[in-house]
Amino acid sequence: MDYAQIAYEHIRQLSVTIGGRGSCTSSERRAAEYVHEKLRESGVTDVDFEEFRGAPSTYLPFTLAFISALLGTLVALLSGTRAAFTLGALLNLCGVWAMFAESEFKSNWTRWLLPTIKTQNVTAIIHPQKTVKQQLVLCAHLDSHRTPVFYSSTTWHKIFGLCVTGAFLSMVLGTLIFGVGGFLGWSWLRWIGVLIGPVQIFVLILVLSAEFTPFSPGANDNASGVGVILALAERLRLEPLVYTTVNLIFTDCEETGAHGIQAYLRRHAEPFGKDAVYIILDEVGAGHLKIILQDGLIIKHKTHPRAVKLARDASFGLSRTAIEAVGEAYTDALPATKRDLIAITVASAFPDPDTALSHWHQMSDQLEFIDVQTLQDANTFTWNILQALDIE
Repeated sequence: MDYAQIAYEHIRQLSVTIGGRGSCTSSERRAAEYVHEKLRESGVTDVDFEEFRGAPSTYLPFTLAFISALLGTLVALLSGTRAAFTLGALLNLCGVWAMFAESEFKSNWTRWLLPTIKTQNVTAIIHPQKTVKQQLVLCAHLDSHRTPVFYSSTTWHKIFGLCVTGAFLSMVLGTLIFGVGGFLGWSWLRWIGVLIGPVQIFVLILVLSAEFTPFSPGANDNASGVGVILALAERLRLEPLVYTTVNLIFTDCEETGAHGIQAYLRRHAEPFGKDAVYIILDEVGAGHLKIILQDGLIIKHKTHPRAVKLARDASFGLSRTAIEAVGEAYTDALPATKRDLIAITVASAFPDPDTALSHWHQMSDQLEFIDVQTLQDANTFTWNILQALDIE
């Protein structure tokens, strides 16, 4: 059976027939219902919707963080009094707290203010032939991202990366300098606002404008991961594992803060135990397979050593050599990694940055750029891990 072609057809349905699948939207719900139906048709019996409350936006928390910091900077700059300095430091500190906490999936004041929406993950269980010895989770996210200008080219990626770093450092600097100014009464320190204010304004404009862009069709990110796992479900029906339970999860709200996988872990991580293995397929439709060694937006968290070893050992039989890299942002593996679970993300990329046509978070992330050979490699790679775990 041609499992790569099966995955390709699922990608067609998700990215073309359904199209952009924003977190918590009706289109994402259609995608979830499609996956639920296809799993049933594959002969998987334990299929369910698991509801949770998710965030519809990834940019609004950061928008509030930058607004807070900018207000603090302007207050300190325009007044220069001790009270203004103290307020400016506190508002910048609120920005630091929100940005850092949001990047680490932690509670913060922006989450207290912003609404959440009831949505769902799709889950399924494929049981082994004999007594269970191992739990494995295959995960892919259903939702697709908005399409802001700062994802439109490699140059914009670099500019935005510098801006994000600059904005965070500007808020840290505002907290420290205005705090010192308020404590010592040094009014001349207000002029630091001339340096950090423009940075905060520019990044605020970028993230706020992103909220008004359309959702990507998401062929590679991440209909490709969903398609490969659906194809693997069919393969597992014909070639069931002996001792390994394969748990499937298709998440919502990965793009807005990995809320779906966090809800799943809160419910299932403890029963599965520390020896469970989590394989996340995210953008596996173009180029060489890529093993993510570190994950995270601000702090880079190292992938569990056993997960890295499993991935490296499974990288045989591929048409192209797998590459290893540090993740640019975060994936659904990160919440599991932060729990010290055995989790790894497999993506894809081109070794030469000049030909890195991932179409990441763009309207051009369409079916025509999906490479069936990469899908086949993703199938082979994941199957290798399944087989290795089943005979341990």
